[in-house]
Amino acid sequence: MSAENKRPRKSQCSHVLIIGGGISGLTAALTIKETDPAADVLLVDKACASKGWAGKAARTAGLLSFVSQEKDPEEFARYCAGADIGCGLNDMALLRDFAYNSRRLVEHLADWDVDIERNEDGSMAVGVWPLPWVTAGVDPDMCRKMSSRAKKYGVLFEDHVVISELIVLEGRVRGAVGFHLLDGTYQIYLADVVILACGSQNFDITPSWCSTGVSQKLAYDAGCRFRNVEFCGMGDFGRFGQDGQRYYGQHSGAHTAHDCLYVGEENISQKWRPGFHSSMDPMAAYAWYRETMAGNGPVEVHYQKFRDESGALFHFHPNAMRRMHRVESLAEYPYEHEQYEVFPGFISEMSAIRVGHGMETDIPGLLAIGDTSGAGSARAGAVPAPPAKIHGTGILNALYSGDKGGSTAVLLLHGIKRTGEQPPAELLDRLEESTYHYFDREEGISPRDVICRVQDAMAPCDYSFVKTKERMEEALGIILEAKEMLPRMKAENLHELSKCLDAQAMVLCGEMFYRASLARTESRSFHLREDYPEMDASWKKWLNIRKNGEEMEIFTEEIPNI
Repeated sequence: MSAENKRPRKSQCSHVLIIGGGISGLTAALTIKETDPAADVLLVDKACASKGWAGKAARTAGLLSFVSQEKDPEEFARYCAGADIGCGLNDMALLRDFAYNSRRLVEHLADWDVDIERNEDGSMAVGVWPLPWVTAGVDPDMCRKMSSRAKKYGVLFEDHVVISELIVLEGRVRGAVGFHLLDGTYQIYLADVVILACGSQNFDITPSWCSTGVSQKLAYDAGCRFRNVEFCGMGDFGRFGQDGQRYYGQHSGAHTAHDCLYVGEENISQKWRPGFHSSMDPMAAYAWYRETMAGNGPVEVHYQKFRDESGALFHFHPNAMRRMHRVESLAEYPYEHEQYEVFPGFISEMSAIRVGHGMETDIPGLLAIGDTSGAGSARAGAVPAPPAKIHGTGILNALYSGDKGGSTAVLLLHGIKRTGEQPPAELLDRLEESTYHYFDREEGISPRDVICRVQDAMAPCDYSFVKTKERMEEALGIILEAKEMLPRMKAENLHELSKCLDAQAMVLCGEMFYRASLARTESRSFHLREDYPEMDASWKKWLNIRKNGEEMEIFTEEIPNI
C-alpha cells in the first residue's frame, strides 16, 4: 500500500491490552492495577466501556450466585460435575478453585463500589437454595461503578473501536489492530500481554444475548485450541402474547419456568425429567420437542406455579427488577401473564477458547476470560458456559476468570524480556488491507445476507439442539453456503464493516459447532443426539478443535484424574 493511500493511523503501546469492557475485562483491569499499580493497562471496546455500557451485564445484570460461608465448596463442585450438569467433563481443579474463591470475589465487589442488596444487619440478602449455593441481587449498574473505579486506578479506555486482527510475531501475540467506528481511523495497539474479554458467540439470535463471537475468530486465526464446542448451545422458549405476537429473548419457558411446562393439566417437565432443578435443563426443552412430535400441545407455562414453587429462590436486586419491568412495559412484553403458550428457540453460548488455570491460551502473550472461554476452560463440563445450569454464575464466572487473568497478566509482565521490537511495516499494511477490504470494494452483498443464512442453520432446534447426523449435515451445508458468500461481502459504512467481521465469526463458529457435534457420537448433557441417545463411557474425554492450514483439525484430549 503506497503512503499516499494510507488511512489516518493511531498507534498506542501498553503493558496490557484488554479487548472488551464488560465485567470480566473490567475485573482484569482492576486486578492488574491493584496488584501492580505501575502496569499500563489499556481497555478497548466497540461500545462505551469507559462509561460502563459494554458487555451483557449492562443489559441483564441482577443475579449473582456463589458459595456462601454456610455452603460447602466441595459439595458445589460435586454437584457441578454430576450427571445432571458437567457429566464428568469438568476440569475439577479449576472447578474447586472457582468454588473456594467465589465468596471472596463477591465480597470484594464492595471495594469497587458495586452494590449488593443487604439486610439490616449488613449481611448480604440472598435467596437460599436447597442446593450448595446462594443467589444475591446485584446492582445492574455494576459495570458503571467498576469502570469509574478503573479510571481512578489509571486504566485508560478507548471506546467505539472494533478489533479485527491480532498481531502475532514469531509465535507470540504482540498486540492487535482494528478501526474506529466513528471516523474509520486505523488503530494499532502494541502490548506485552493481550486479554480477550469480548464475549461469546450467540449468533445474534436473541436480543438479550447478542454477542457475535469475534473473540472466537481472533483466537482461532491466531492458532488457539478450542474445547467443548459441541456443548455450546441450549434449547429455550419464547412466548406468545395475547395479541399473537412472538416474544423471544427474555427469561421464559425452559430457561426460567423449566419445571412448569404443561400440556393441558399434565406437567410434561416432570414427566420427562422429574425432580427439582436449579435452572434450564436440556430435558425440559426435549420434553417440548417429544410432546410436539407426538402431536400433543399446545405447550404452556404456568408461571404462577413457578413463582410458588421456586421463584422466591431468585433474589433480584430491586434496581434490576425496576429496569427489567420498565423495558418490558415499553416493549409491551407479556411478563405478567399467568399462563401462556411457548414456542421453541435456541440460545448459543459459544465460549470455547481453550485456556489453562491462569486463563492462558496456547499462544504466548494471549489470555482469554469471561464469555470468551467459559466452556473452553472446562470448569463447567458438558454445558453451555457461562452460566451452565445455575442462574447467576455467569457473573461469577466473569469475576473469577477476570481475577485469574489479571493476576496471570501481572506474572507474565514480570517474567518476559521486553525487546521493544516493532511489527514490520509490511505486516501492519497487510493487516490494514485485511481489515478494510470489504469497505474498499465497489460492489457486493450485505453482510446481513450472510448472517441471516447462518441463522437459518443455527436457530432451528432440530438442527442445533436435538441433533441427528442427517440434520446436522444439512445444517453444516447451509453454513458452508454462507462461507462461500463471505468473499462477496461489501460494507457500505463502518458499521457494516463491523458486521462483516461478525459474519466471518458466525460462519467459523457455526462450522466448528456442527463439525464437533458430528464427531461426538453420543448424548451427554446439552449435546442431544437422537441417533446416539445414550451416554458412552468411551467418550469421557474432551474434544478439541484448532486451525491446521486451511482445515479444521478435530482431536480428543484425555481428562486428568484429580
